[in-house]
Amino acid sequence: MKLRDVICLIEKRMPLSWAEDWDNPGLQVGDPDSEISKIGIALDVTEDTVGKASERGCDLLVSHHPIIFRPIRNIITDRPASKAVINAIKNGLSLYAAHTNWDSSPEGVNFTLAELLGLDDAVPLTAPSDVSSWGMGAVGELMMPMPLETVMRLIKERWSLSYCRAYVTGPAMIKRIALGGGSCGDMWPMAADKGASLFVTADISYHERQDALNCGLGLVEVDHGEMERASLPKLRSIIEKETGLTVESIDGTERESLTI
Repeated sequence: MKLRDVICLIEKRMPLSWAEDWDNPGLQVGDPDSEISKIGIALDVTEDTVGKASERGCDLLVSHHPIIFRPIRNIITDRPASKAVINAIKNGLSLYAAHTNWDSSPEGVNFTLAELLGLDDAVPLTAPSDVSSWGMGAVGELMMPMPLETVMRLIKERWSLSYCRAYVTGPAMIKRIALGGGSCGDMWPMAADKGASLFVTADISYHERQDALNCGLGLVEVDHGEMERASLPKLRSIIEKETGLTVESIDGTERESLTI
């Protein structure tokens, strides 16, 4: 199948029109007329994921995060992102990103995270830019109120996280939860407006945390990549179903942190 046809099938389920204005999803590297027989799925494009995808016979690597996001001044081998692009071109590996168009898909990151938690009557935090999309974030209710610690264990288990960090001044029992996949700390006012007692996201700034807590909204902070990675099995399944091609998960090497 030609790359342009694969892209057409992917974008049938997550059109680029669903992406945020600042984003750069879509084809990043490749010839639209090249033949694709196997696809890899990864959170990020790195030297590691490019190497693994090539070794496993993939012709296309679909990532969540775009490798080309900000303007590039040069492509040289002493820079990791540039080297990943150079290696992809050398190996005939096309690169495609499904970023905020996947976030805002009715089947995408935010919907999947809400689904995994079992939130009832989940709705988006923000109105969709396109009537056929989901929108950004999600808010819904647990089947019954739960203590914060139980909710944190549920989040950690269902999303396969390494940690959850809570900042709470609100109620001891949690029922209505809002979430924002990735860096969505600035969406806390929307979570509060939707009646959530807890907002779960990643990369929360100090001032976002203070403002939310002062308004009585509890926060749970998780790892950005781990949170979004929970949606990749769904993305893989969609692409496999649409294209009929073999789609393989490509896991990048995890870098351990040191806390003292």
